[in-house]
Amino acid sequence: MFVHLVKKGDTLSGIGHDYEVSVEELQYVNGMVDDALVPGCSLLVPTSVPTTLLTYQVQAGDTVKKIANRFHMPERMLLAANLVTGETLQPGTHLTLPLPVLEKKTIEVNMRWEVQEEDLDLLTMEEAQDSVSTVSVAYGLAESDGSLRMPPLLSRRLLAETRRAKAETLLLITLADGDVAERLLSHLPSRRAFFSELRSALQEHGFRGLHLEMPPMSPKLRPLFNGFVRELGLRVRRSGCMLYLGVPAHAADDPEHPRSGVYDVQYLSQHVDRLVWNADEEFGRLEGPPMALAPLHLIRRTLHHALTLVPRRKLLLGLPFFGYDWATPFQPEQLPTLILHGHCDEEVLMPKQIHWDDRAMAPMFTYRNEDGETREVWYEDARSVAAKLNLVSELGLAGISCLVHGSTLESNWGLLRDAFHISKTNVS
Repeated sequence: MFVHLVKKGDTLSGIGHDYEVSVEELQYVNGMVDDALVPGCSLLVPTSVPTTLLTYQVQAGDTVKKIANRFHMPERMLLAANLVTGETLQPGTHLTLPLPVLEKKTIEVNMRWEVQEEDLDLLTMEEAQDSVSTVSVAYGLAESDGSLRMPPLLSRRLLAETRRAKAETLLLITLADGDVAERLLSHLPSRRAFFSELRSALQEHGFRGLHLEMPPMSPKLRPLFNGFVRELGLRVRRSGCMLYLGVPAHAADDPEHPRSGVYDVQYLSQHVDRLVWNADEEFGRLEGPPMALAPLHLIRRTLHHALTLVPRRKLLLGLPFFGYDWATPFQPEQLPTLILHGHCDEEVLMPKQIHWDDRAMAPMFTYRNEDGETREVWYEDARSVAAKLNLVSELGLAGISCLVHGSTLESNWGLLRDAFHISKTNVS
């Protein structure tokens, strides 16, 4: 995949002509329903050669010609992928360099799949089937008495489609809130009931493992949570299954921190098979304020901390394949609208210009809705996803865990397939 950054005056037919790609193919890989383009949006162009989108920071003395020569690429290609005019470049800014993939690393791709409408879920699996290793299927909530509440749409058909894609299926469990978590951790009968129901659920549906995502919990529960995960890990492994645990990304081990203090990451990593480092739980959270959901410069800092505590082979970077649409000025009590796709539907919202945050490596824009209200949108596009994939490769992580609400863009999966070999296990 090659990225073309749309400039004012670009048309889909003109871009297709330049790259010898049909308009229909451009629309398909970019999830477009018409040919409307917005300046600043990233348009993926299919290529015959696997391509990775390298992020390069401009150094003093750099010019377009020097960079193009250094990376053995045509100047035209560099200019097409970036908002650059002329030879002058500002040191410190970032450029996207589409380069051929010389050697692919193998990574695991976990998809956290929240059950929505069954037909939509099957479409999601069809899009992702060549690009995922494990699929964590949302089973529902664990109650304070240890019982599991199962969503009505978890069907054998959904699980069969996952297995047809040769992906391992994991049971995704969460808890309603911190109070439920505290009772489950501290009340022995509830904990025993939870372990019993969990074992039945794993066996009934043939899951190959458990993926646990916890609600915000009090830091005082840290010792109890350590013991809970240790016992859970023993029980899950005894059943021949794997244990994945999600934790909010954080840059320091502070036992008093209101969100991350409960997680003794070094201890927990010894009792799980994978630790999912959830970027979206620490930065662009649902409760705001408006910002990039997974800002690259902050993710990098938290990962350097994580790698002092967790083996690389166990660490998955948790990424959002969705966006948020906030009201402005920001009001904490007014939650944003969730953008269900792995991109922002610019054709519907019709911003005049998409802007790029060079530190966060993320796109954003503002627009006015039908009521005249100003809205601020942050989301993920081809360039921002590629920047995170480059970081995974650079740090040698085990892979990524992408949180999916509804259908996603084929381009997200195309970027993954171009950049990496996706680990697969044959599932009968």
